[in-house]
Amino acid sequence: MTQVISRLFESEKLAQGVADRLRFEGVPQRAVRVVTAKAGEGEKDLATRISGYSVAANAAKAYAKHIGSGKAAVVVHATYRPLGAAKLTRNVMDRNNPIDLGDVTEETHVPDKPSRAPSIMDSHPHFLTTRVHNRRIPSGGPVSHGVGPKLLLKHRPRTSAISGGRYMSRFFWPMPLLKKNREARSAIRGGKHMSRMFWPQKLLSTKERRLSVIPGGSLPLSRALGFPAVMTRP
Repeated sequence: MTQVISRLFESEKLAQGVADRLRFEGVPQRAVRVVTAKAGEGEKDLATRISGYSVAANAAKAYAKHIGSGKAAVVVHATYRPLGAAKLTRNVMDRNNPIDLGDVTEETHVPDKPSRAPSIMDSHPHFLTTRVHNRRIPSGGPVSHGVGPKLLLKHRPRTSAISGGRYMSRFFWPMPLLKKNREARSAIRGGKHMSRMFWPQKLLSTKERRLSVIPGGSLPLSRALGFPAVMTRP
């Protein structure tokens, strides 16, 4: 809910000072409004205009009677920004001696209205665009239009960061740093195994693996000893 807080002040200058102080304290610019009389505007029309700012009808009628004599009203739509905006607004207004109108509803609650902005950034809706009014720079266009060159260029895929496709090693080393060798099965030149350097026999045997280490192929060790390892009782 948005809380609408309004007060009447002795002069337009004082009302403008209150509005400037509220903006300085962090209340958004669009949430603060100073109401003064327009040329040729009657009291009824002024009350209707003030009511359009979500001000209570009795307060709008009371303001319209006094604004024509040089006074001005300040209307604030206090939301969540800044934190405690309603309390802040009351404190700033009360410090500047608002006019006491008696039994007048100067604070009301209205539903929040969905706001639409051209960007998710509320305070700077045109992100990365220029607002400089220059004949050579289109208003609201990308910054690159004013700078001249494009920010993004379409390049063909390159294999080297050096122009011409050369490698950095060619500047200080005539030989290639990377060589394409055939796959080798041994780290020793010639394909020999390390064991051949100190042991003449093979370390790995290619014979068929036996199922038992006991001569004759007996599997359980108990058969070689002559008694069963597992006994069954009645």
